[in-house]
Amino acid sequence: MYTKEELDDGCEPVDADECTEMNRAAELGYTVEAISTLFEFEKKTVQQHLHDDCKHY
Repeated sequence: MYTKEELDDGCEPVDADECTEMNRAAELGYTVEAISTLFEFEKKTVQQHLHDDCKHY
């Protein structure tokens, strides 16, 4: 379940586990484009979570 803020922030909702997995993939050298394709999220959603603009960290 997602908070109202997560649904209203303009990006696709991402749960904490997906956010953590995206950050680990980035640490392993995956590009934003590759992560976007792998997790089936828009690039702006991935960028938001990789640049600590989310509420998970």
